[in-house]
Amino acid sequence: MIRATAAEHDEVIASGEHLLQQLHMRDVEHEGVDLAIEMDIDHRVKNPRGALQGGLVATLVDVVAGRAVMDTGSRETVTTADLTIHYLLGLTIGPALATAKVVRRGRTLAVVSVDVTDAGSGELCAVATVAFSLSQPRPGNGTGSDSSPA
Repeated sequence: MIRATAAEHDEVIASGEHLLQQLHMRDVEHEGVDLAIEMDIDHRVKNPRGALQGGLVATLVDVVAGRAVMDTGSRETVTTADLTIHYLLGLTIGPALATAKVVRRGRTLAVVSVDVTDAGSGELCAVATVAFSLSQPRPGNGTGSDSSPA
């Protein structure tokens, strides 16, 4: 398996070709949380019942939680250790709004709670808890460990 270097990753981001950039996520202001991200939904990301695909909800949760951890502390390597999500209601109108609160941040572990709301209807659609392993980047390979979010 060939691992991308940090420079290669930066190059993909700069080109606008990274998968996460194609999901049209954007930071938004939301009071009382550490980070909020919205994601537009359209026919390309909906399941046959007309709701945002569950895997994309999980991706949005992982991204907002990981970024919240990285934004509220030093720049360790942040690796998803556990993600538990409870789907409550299909997200059909959009955009999807994910709000993250860092519940606890220790030396080697961080825990984040995330609510996902359908901003179009105001309804809570999913709740999640994400745990991250925190470690210092490994010297010499340019990437640290395989980390999430991308």
